[in-house]
Amino acid sequence: MTKLTIVEAAVEALILLEVPSTCKQVYTKIMERKLYKFGAKDPIAVLRIQMERHCDATSWSSEAKNKHFSKNVDGLFYLISDYPNKIQNLCISESSQDNLFLVKELAKKLKQSTIERIIDHLYTLESEEFESFCRRFLERFGFESMVVTQRGRDGGIDVSGYLEVGISQLHVAAQCKRYKKTNKVSRPDISQFRGDIQGDYQQGIFITTSSKRHRMLHLSVDVCQLF
Repeated sequence: MTKLTIVEAAVEALILLEVPSTCKQVYTKIMERKLYKFGAKDPIAVLRIQMERHCDATSWSSEAKNKHFSKNVDGLFYLISDYPNKIQNLCISESSQDNLFLVKELAKKLKQSTIERIIDHLYTLESEEFESFCRRFLERFGFESMVVTQRGRDGGIDVSGYLEVGISQLHVAAQCKRYKKTNKVSRPDISQFRGDIQGDYQQGIFITTSSKRHRMLHLSVDVCQLF
């Protein structure tokens, strides 16, 4: 492979960097790709001198005949022949990123709007219908043989069934509450439910359209906030 000169190495480094860069960034890329081996004590200063000499606008009296570089208003070096194309590509790239950000933001808003509509619909359901929804919700997440319990027969347990965990099968119970956002699940709610499932169940799930009031609840009961 033919050895590159300092200037040729700088040109190659700027091609690899793809954006206007400082002399130090050009030097780092040269060393990273082993494009040139410097012998001077201050290689960055040597590189800067050579790049300045080959700039289209330079104050050096010993300027080079062939111009390869130019500087933007921030003092960053770029290739004369390649810079217009790079600017165009950067604009396209930034435009693509802007469009991608817009798509993500629209998707986020659509998701949130859909969730709000679903929750609004859940509030219109009768208690039995909401419990049936929670049963199907749990089944979609891997719970098995889920059934809605008969009202008044099992205290605060609305849905029961099983969950496979490794080689074990847990008997699980769920309580379903359509709480408003301002009416959060409290510690007494959890304590009452824990009492209802003691002895017969290995896991309890409190399903709510709200959230938990306390960060730490005594959890042999999981609080599941819908959506």
